[in-house]
Amino acid sequence: RLHSPDGGEEGEDDGGTALPFRRVPLDEAKPFENCIPAIDLKVAAGGFSPGQVVEPGQYEWVALESGRAPAPDLFVAQVIGESMNRRILNGAWCLWRLNPAGTRQGKVVLAQCRGIEDPEHGGQFTVKIYESEKEARKDGGWQHHRITLKPDSRDPSFAPIVLAGSEHEDLRIIAELVEVLA
Repeated sequence: RLHSPDGGEEGEDDGGTALPFRRVPLDEAKPFENCIPAIDLKVAAGGFSPGQVVEPGQYEWVALESGRAPAPDLFVAQVIGESMNRRILNGAWCLWRLNPAGTRQGKVVLAQCRGIEDPEHGGQFTVKIYESEKEARKDGGWQHHRITLKPDSRDPSFAPIVLAGSEHEDLRIIAELVEVLA
């Protein structure tokens, strides 16, 4: 949930800060027609998909102030942490696209990997810049040689997460950043 029902005013978080979207009351929510879900990033990483949305009461629903049209692959989530603070400030609300297609090179992604532990939160989920190095296979195809999930922080103590060899097989890109809302 975004905030407790008795929390801040409409359009504010519990601390009174203006939100970059409008909460849509459940009786007005038409999922992906007039609103998109606002969810916990771990929910998204755990397998959230538009097909799983059965009833509006499962999530809080929001309408973007930017006027961007709702779509089944979009959701809003708050990013907590300092490892991406050059691009995403701690506590910023972001718009995400599920199951991104095409190249991910240089994009900010929400990733899940059983073989990693994010140093900031200790989980298998992380928000980082995706970079990959590929190599040709004998059959004419290609394969990943190395995948690097890079922080973009003013704090130099955040190190890249490097997955080489078969380590990248456990990597799942859940979503890509569309825009930082606020």
